[in-house]
Formats: sequence, C-alpha cells, structure tokens
Amino acid sequence: MKDLKEIQLEYHQQPLQQKDLSSKPWDQLENWFADLEKENITYPNAAILGSVDSSGWPSSRTILVKGFSKEGILFFTDYESQKGKDIASNPKVSLTFFWKELDRQVRIQGMAEKTSFDESEAYFQSRPLASQISAASSFQSNPVTKEELENRVKAYSERYQEKVPCPERWGGYRISFERVEFWQGRPNRLHDRYLYTKDNDTWNIQRLSP
Repeated sequence: MKDLKEIQLEYHQQPLQQKDLSSKPWDQLENWFADLEKENITYPNAAILGSVDSSGWPSSRTILVKGFSKEGILFFTDYESQKGKDIASNPKVSLTFFWKELDRQVRIQGMAEKTSFDESEAYFQSRPLASQISAASSFQSNPVTKEELENRVKAYSERYQEKVPCPERWGGYRISFERVEFWQGRPNRLHDRYLYTKDNDTWNIQRLSP
C-alpha cells in the first residue's frame, strides 16, 4: 500500500467571516473570482462536475466553466457524452471549484438544464476553427480508434475552411444554484464553512463545523 499519511498540508489564510459574505451565492462567487484575478492561478475556471447515471453510479470529471450569473453556471459539452446521458436521466448535479493558492473551495448543488440552441451556436462559433473541428469530429465518450478519429478530423478540415456548423448534439448546460458552500482553509483544520440554502426567494446562510 502506498502510504500518503506523511503528506501534510498547512493553511495560513485569513478567516472568512459571515458578516463579509454577500447575501447571494453568485455575488459571493463573483467576489472570489475577483480575488483569483489577482493571483497567478492556472485554470481558475476548472471545476469538478459530478453526475449520476441511470444505474445510480456516480461519475466526476473536470470541466471548464464559461460563465455564471444568478441564473446559474454555464458550461458546454457533447450532449451524447457520458455526462450528457447522466444529466438526461438525472439533472441533479454537483460542481466543485478548488483553488489551492487561496485554500478555497466552493461546492454547488443544482439542476442542469440545456441552453437554447442559439446560445450554444453563438459560443460554438466563437471558438477557434480547430476547436470546432475537434468537437464536431469527436463523439465524446464513445469508443474510437486513433485512425477513425484522425480520418474524421481530416474530413472536417478539408470540408470546412472558415467555420463548422454547430452540431445539434453539442451545446451548453446551465446549473442552477440550489445549495452552495464556501470553504476557507484555516490553521489547525479549523476551517471556515458557510452553506447557502434557498427558501423561495430568500437565501439563508449557516456556518458549518469544519
């Protein structure tokens, strides 16, 4: 067995106090992203998306969040991928951001809903041509040989020189804010944790034990 008990993490950040929190979770998330912009953080928009398939098996993977507002958190993918199939059978998902440089974590639970095709297409067309070709050529999560994938990429590259039509199987999801926890690492594992829960149009904030 590989023994990892000797790996010790120390936290030295300032406390997170309830009086300093925004009343809405998306506003607090925006405040934390503003802090991220001051730091040299690689992929600050990377997050772990958790979903559950029709058999009850959970899965998680890293995605890149493309934006957020009070309506929810936006990301794009292949609707026929494993995550897309999971969401089709169970739209309840989780999303986790973790930024070690600031010893901060945000955990979100919400409902994933497809964006309109117009919104998906607008983002698809904003991507570099090579990324459009990659998305159109790859049926994400499905078995494929290297040669098959290369042939698809070659065919799309020869056919489309400027832009690729957005495939109907590709598009965005928006994850609603239902439960959100902000976690700040603190010395001696006495972390600061605050949970936002929704009661109709009101958000309640509760401090949790570390």
